[in-house]
Amino acid sequence: MNPSEYRVMFEAEDTHWWYVGLHELVLAHVTREAERLGRPLRILDAGCGTGRLCQLLAPLGHVQGVDASPEAVRYSSRRGVAAQRGDLNALELEPASYDVITCIDVLYHAGVRSDVEVMKAFCTALRPGGMLVLNLVALEWLRSSHDVAVHTRERYDERTLRTRLAAAGFTVELLTFRVGLLFPLIASYRLLRGRWGRRKGGESDVALPSPCVNALLVRVMRAENAVLRRVKLPIGSSLFAIARKGEAVQEKL
Repeated sequence: MNPSEYRVMFEAEDTHWWYVGLHELVLAHVTREAERLGRPLRILDAGCGTGRLCQLLAPLGHVQGVDASPEAVRYSSRRGVAAQRGDLNALELEPASYDVITCIDVLYHAGVRSDVEVMKAFCTALRPGGMLVLNLVALEWLRSSHDVAVHTRERYDERTLRTRLAAAGFTVELLTFRVGLLFPLIASYRLLRGRWGRRKGGESDVALPSPCVNALLVRVMRAENAVLRRVKLPIGSSLFAIARKGEAVQEKL
């Protein structure tokens, strides 16, 4: 992504409604995995950005962050997260060494040459039954100037993501859209901005709204996370997936 986006992310990530909702959803799933295994986890956050998710996951075990961007590593260090630089296209990971790998809004990036090959590397690095947590931008027709700013290669649909996870050796446990309760507003905003936006090089959507609006949107995202415990959403601006290395499991709602 554009280097300036890391500063924006670092300043917004702790409190911005979008990050808070996503991080709480990831944390809930990884916490259940720690409870299921009954021990501290070994976790890799692949494409850790400015390190906020690593911070949140740290109480659950040993967390390793990796990102290709020196800006990301620098901002992570400001959070006290010892992230390492690494290109996911050529990352050498020890086989069967992680219980959980999180990869949040990374695989759609233009710098990822093959999302399937990266996921195959994740599968090799996970222990048998290990869990992969993904979040990805959804629906190509929502492409806007934000995608230019963050260097989006493609926006995913459900069928494409399911097929590529299977090709990488994973079994899908959960696959659902996210940010569905706010979808009409987001879709309208994206379409009104136009396909490429007004500014050359793109303009990110990441901007902290007023405290009152942000607090309201945080509540909406927490309500949506509660809904996702029971049902999958049929549409949204993101896709969220939990996948397993190993034997087939019944897909959860």
